[in-house]
Amino acid sequence: METGSLHHVEIGTTDGEAVVGLFKTKYGFRFTAQRSCSYCKQWVLEAGKAVILVTEATSKFHLEKNDVENVSYNDPLFNVWSNPENKRFYDENTVFNIALKVTDIQQVVNNVKEGGGVVVTPPTSIKDEHGEIDIAVVKSCIGNVYHTLLSYHKYSGHFLPGFTTAENTVIERERNYGLVTHIDHIAFVCNQGSTPHILKWYEKCFCMRRFFINSNEDEDEGFLISDTGIGMRMKAMEYWKCSEAGLTSGNSKESIRFVLVESLKGQGANQVDIFLEDHGGPGVQHMGLYTPDIRAAISSFKDGGTQFVEPPQAYYEDEWKLAEMKRVGFCVEELMSCGVLLDTEADVDQETENQCENHRYLLQKFTKPIFSRRTFFLELIQRVGAQGFGAGNITALWRAVQAYLTQNKNSSS
Repeated sequence: METGSLHHVEIGTTDGEAVVGLFKTKYGFRFTAQRSCSYCKQWVLEAGKAVILVTEATSKFHLEKNDVENVSYNDPLFNVWSNPENKRFYDENTVFNIALKVTDIQQVVNNVKEGGGVVVTPPTSIKDEHGEIDIAVVKSCIGNVYHTLLSYHKYSGHFLPGFTTAENTVIERERNYGLVTHIDHIAFVCNQGSTPHILKWYEKCFCMRRFFINSNEDEDEGFLISDTGIGMRMKAMEYWKCSEAGLTSGNSKESIRFVLVESLKGQGANQVDIFLEDHGGPGVQHMGLYTPDIRAAISSFKDGGTQFVEPPQAYYEDEWKLAEMKRVGFCVEELMSCGVLLDTEADVDQETENQCENHRYLLQKFTKPIFSRRTFFLELIQRVGAQGFGAGNITALWRAVQAYLTQNKNSSS
């Protein structure tokens, strides 16, 4: 696997085969590696450079007795899921581990300690016939989120020591059409007022830095969505390319970004509050999957049975938005039929006769929540030069999600 700041995202579940089937059938991931022992089963799923690790405990003993008598206690590839703090999630699916490649594990661990964080697994090594990997595990300051830290320079295997390549990997590779290339960003729902502390924590521990979502964002307040039932504040951070001890640098276009979302005071209950209630606290809300062709990806996802949150019809009737779509060269009817949202970042300093060449834009679409608790969903995102998140898209997308969650919350009451 090539070097990049994000190594994999881990999902804990009670039915690993069902989750594997979900990502293979609906989202175009392929099953590439696996690991099985007396206390757990693990599956590796890949779509381009997007990697998901699915973990299932095979015995409640290893989830309820986390001490030296439990052989899983010393397994850094499993003891995060068996941590007693995760007990409330054992009967459901949850995204709980964002594994990162780092250049200096000990330095990051020291940073976490100095920042008052919890080190679940001190730096150690795991190995097999392909070499060894330095590994440590720390708890994030966000809810049930952990970070496995990996130093990969001594390992030539496919994924991690102890995993075997799936027998059907070659066949599944032939079915991969490159519709998803990597994970663009990960969004976390946070408690109200907590984002300044979280930004400082990640800057100190991982040498990440503030990333402005778009030109409308205020440095102190962040990007605000203040509308009926949608009072939210968003801030983001990314890998700091000048860091020596932090995340390893890969292709800059594929550098991972974390987006923080919190509710605004006095706005009433909204989707952020629904997440906090259903999830039992802060955590991972959605994962943005990058695609070079969002319309083809949507078609493929729908063929697999994926359901999407559809934007309001009024979005495609707005005169300014219609002009924006046409200016970039898109067929409005085609975007509307796919339910795709478009935002541009026009470069006004480089006007030429060919306006399409001077517009940076992004296209986005959200799936409906993919697990029964409605606390996690996926996003498809295509960027053409644009590095941020368009103000118009953000508002329209979150309104659509809000409407869907409110409707389902009311129907289940």
